[in-house]
Amino acid sequence: MPRKKLERKKNEVIQVAIEPDEKAAFDAWCMANSTTMSEVIRREIASYIVKGRKLLDDSKEPV
Repeated sequence: MPRKKLERKKNEVIQVAIEPDEKAAFDAWCMANSTTMSEVIRREIASYIVKGRKLLDDSKEPV
């Protein structure tokens, strides 16, 4: 029997311009704290994602 193909969402990439010396400083901080830039950004924007999802859900409800 053929296997069912899994449907996966593709992640969108967000790019942020940063000065080379700022990136080096942030990378040093990340290494010292055993984290990555992606993890820091995701933690920082998580509450805004929740609020945005609520706004989208509210806009779908009939008036």
